[in-house]
Amino acid sequence: MSSNSQCCFVIFVFFIGILLSSCSLSEPPSHDQVSQQNQDFAHESKIETILVSSNYLKKKIYMTAELSAFREVPIYPKVQGFVKDILVDRGSPVHSGQVLVNIIAPELEANYRESQAKYEGAKSALLQVKSKIEGLIAQKDEAEAKLEADEANHKRVQHAAKTVGAIAEIDLESAEKTVQASKARLRSAQQMIQTARQELESEKARVLAAEQALVSVGQIKSYLTVRAPFNGIVSERNVHEGSLVSSSPSNPPMLKIEETSKLRLLVPVPEAAIAGIKQGETMTFVVPAFVGKVFSGVVTRISHTLERKSRTMMVELDVLNLKKDLQPGMYAEVVWDMSRPYKTLFVPSSAILSNNDRTYILRVRKNKVERILVDRGQLMGNLVEIVGDVKEGDELVLHPSEEIKPDSIVETRLLTPDQLQKTLDANQED
Repeated sequence: MSSNSQCCFVIFVFFIGILLSSCSLSEPPSHDQVSQQNQDFAHESKIETILVSSNYLKKKIYMTAELSAFREVPIYPKVQGFVKDILVDRGSPVHSGQVLVNIIAPELEANYRESQAKYEGAKSALLQVKSKIEGLIAQKDEAEAKLEADEANHKRVQHAAKTVGAIAEIDLESAEKTVQASKARLRSAQQMIQTARQELESEKARVLAAEQALVSVGQIKSYLTVRAPFNGIVSERNVHEGSLVSSSPSNPPMLKIEETSKLRLLVPVPEAAIAGIKQGETMTFVVPAFVGKVFSGVVTRISHTLERKSRTMMVELDVLNLKKDLQPGMYAEVVWDMSRPYKTLFVPSSAILSNNDRTYILRVRKNKVERILVDRGQLMGNLVEIVGDVKEGDELVLHPSEEIKPDSIVETRLLTPDQLQKTLDANQED
């Protein structure tokens, strides 16, 4: 064979080998492989569904709040006068009853001395009337004794007059007149005592009125010394020695005192979250001034009414502040573990479809799709609260779309709770 013929033969053998190897690679799949591929396709073509579940809503709510003093009182003078001395300043700690400001008022001092003089004069007049009554009582006793003696003498004269010639007629008349005169003196003494006793009651009333007037002026005079109404801190000072002060509300207060050992935390709770608020619950909060530090307060007062503009309900927490770390006026972020006291329905957020401002879900009954309008509620993790014509245990499409039309027949693959959780976790990671 020639060299050219040998070369052509080698090339022919090479192409035959390539053809055979390609035929072996494109060998048709076996029956088992075809069956598995059909099952996988059928499995993937089924629509994933889940069941509607009910649960108690539990979630953390973050709300902006403000701290305020537990008690805050502006200190005004109750009487007009001049500041004699002021014993505290801004930031001074004070205790209940402590003297804060001394005020002088010359006219008030004069009124007090005048009232005191009237009271002393009324007491002196009362003592005089009492002494007069004692003298009149002595005169009455003397008149009674004189009457008793005159009556006894009159009886003796009458008895002796029975004997003819023993007593002259004029002596008998004289004894009778003496008895009448003694009775008149006794009646006069008794009348004078009665008049004096009426005068005594009048003097007692004068003394009582003078005493009340003195107490009243003395009470007003005591207002010249201004004292702290409770334990706290002086947060504001607006006067100095010599300042003219009065009780007019148009003037600024002399001082302002705040109780800061206990504070109020004012929390505007949104309308959607008020169902779980209970008196006595504890809430935690943080403030920008103490990064990383968590404080707490107890729900003490609930307003039970909503503000129309903000649609929030004011809730007050009592916060102990013994270390005085917190200050009135600080803003705080409250962290509340909200828990609704009754169960509601929840579905994954992926099961809700929104279109043209309408929110709905796709429910599957006997492999037939139904479109149900719902309202969204609160979020709880990956789940959304829903309200509508749906109940616990209904089967819903996990990933609804516009391509799935109502009344269409579908094949479903119901996910178990574990499978659903894995799907939700995977979506969250993505």
